[in-house]
Amino acid sequence: MRAPNDTMQTAPSVSWIAIRGVLVVVIALGAFALNPLVGWQWVAVVLAAVAAGFPQTFAAWGGAACIVIGMLLSEPDLGRAMLAVLVVHSIHVLTTLTLVIPRGARVVLAALRPTAVRFGLVQAIAQSLTVAVMLGVDGAEGTAPWAVVAGGGAVVAVAVLLLVTANRRQSDMQRRV
Repeated sequence: MRAPNDTMQTAPSVSWIAIRGVLVVVIALGAFALNPLVGWQWVAVVLAAVAAGFPQTFAAWGGAACIVIGMLLSEPDLGRAMLAVLVVHSIHVLTTLTLVIPRGARVVLAALRPTAVRFGLVQAIAQSLTVAVMLGVDGAEGTAPWAVVAGGGAVVAVAVLLLVTANRRQSDMQRRV
């Protein structure tokens, strides 16, 4: 016999296996898109499968290294570089999540919001920096193009803004305590 209050409802959530599955997909797609060597592509996929089963082995970072090896073997390209920054950062974030989410757990999507916000902020900075660096590679023979200087200035401005905002929040928290 059940009482009316014997049930519990939670907000929308995702299973632990979904996060590990996304990790495998990100590593596999990144390896096949960014690494021209078939052997290294399959090594990355095997490492992704190991990382999904045993996150404590840090095999996912080996998969990211396979992607980096492919990037070193190919010609510099802005689109590929931006995709590599996105993929490797995604691998890092997903691997970190798999290390703290135990098997059988469900994670409420609202709990992943701060991680998603941090991911977006870091990508905004990293992608603009990637564009600045890649434009600088093309213009390395002469003087630095204006885009490199503007991109560097934008990165510094965003970093200062984030530090000032973080310090304000920290000082507000200390005042309340």
